[in-house]
Amino acid sequence: MLNLIALLIPVFLLLVLAEWYVSYKRQDNRYAAGNTVMNLAIGAIDQVCSLFYFALLYLVMDYVYNHFRFIELQNNWKQWVIAYIAVDFLSYWYHRLSHRVNILWAGHVTHHSSEYFNFSNGFRTSFFQGINRVLFWAFLPVFGFDPLVLVIILKVSGIYDFLLHTEYIPKLGFLEKILITPSLHRVHHGKNEIYIDKNYGSTFLIWDQVFGTYQEETETVRYGIKSPYTDNNPFVAIGHHYQYLWKSVKAARSWPDKIKILFMPPEWKPENSSLPGLPALQSYIPASSYVKRYAFFQIICCAVSLIAMLVVKNFLSNPEIMLCSGIIVMSMANCAMIYNGNIRSDFARRESARLVFGLLLICLVMFIYSSIFLAPLLFFFLGSLILIRDRRMQEDEAEDEDGECIDPHSAN
Repeated sequence: MLNLIALLIPVFLLLVLAEWYVSYKRQDNRYAAGNTVMNLAIGAIDQVCSLFYFALLYLVMDYVYNHFRFIELQNNWKQWVIAYIAVDFLSYWYHRLSHRVNILWAGHVTHHSSEYFNFSNGFRTSFFQGINRVLFWAFLPVFGFDPLVLVIILKVSGIYDFLLHTEYIPKLGFLEKILITPSLHRVHHGKNEIYIDKNYGSTFLIWDQVFGTYQEETETVRYGIKSPYTDNNPFVAIGHHYQYLWKSVKAARSWPDKIKILFMPPEWKPENSSLPGLPALQSYIPASSYVKRYAFFQIICCAVSLIAMLVVKNFLSNPEIMLCSGIIVMSMANCAMIYNGNIRSDFARRESARLVFGLLLICLVMFIYSSIFLAPLLFFFLGSLILIRDRRMQEDEAEDEDGECIDPHSAN
């Protein structure tokens, strides 16, 4: 299944490229390079982590299926249809709770924090959201659903979710009353008052219609979240609301309030509270064009490395998988920060140190395990180390230190 996803990632990337080209030709500003780089970095982190949490999900499901199921379902098309409906129903409630329970919103807010809405936003999913889902899906085998059937359906549902993230598909006529369409999902991502907490469905619209959360697209959608947020660090995008929750829990005066902060809606605050405010937007200096090209080259190479690792992972030892995963995660995150101007001071030396450390780890694992699969990473890091020492990189860095800080929303 993961090998199938590895083959689908290039297809998704081609969709992103095609949509970007349309946006470029139309000059409609539906893509921003910095935002797209952030989305790809967050998606890479999630894909690496999914190697572990999807394995955990399958193991838990398999255990529940073998020890606690009270219905025996025949392995035919009927099980697949019923399982898809069950997964979709549960997806609705998981999604709704992820907006209305603060601790779950902390894992889901990453997906909504982008102020752009395009196919690249489909990659923008926090790995915490994947971990949270394990708790929701794990009990489904009690009803006799085969764990493999459930995992495949979850993947298919995820593919459909990805395809909903576009502004170029208009309303689809009668399908708007049956399925969740790109138009209805645009509503879900809107921060307009009329669109808040609407259209939680994944595939079928009926759950929103029955439970009172349906809203059609009637006005221009403004994307993003209401709280201030600077989109230039993948780890901040993934963890900023957890940090806010931690500070809020520490500041709360009573234990009941501390617990309520975690499980009440995100907008809830204790009476007479002195909770910390949300962080202010940060100004920053944009990276130079040469540094951006370097960072983008690194990100493309990391994406190729991720796909290759997913394809050949069955031939890798656990230390090799962990090493590759760690290198990909750190490289993608670091280069996203570089591209968006988050790392400025002594950039070349910091990046050189990362590359040298990575080279040492790769050589160590290759020596211990006689690995040939890490050879491409070895050459990639050597090439990057040569590139980072380019004189133009040093000159750009020196010039940019005197640059003017700009507003984060204009950096894209």
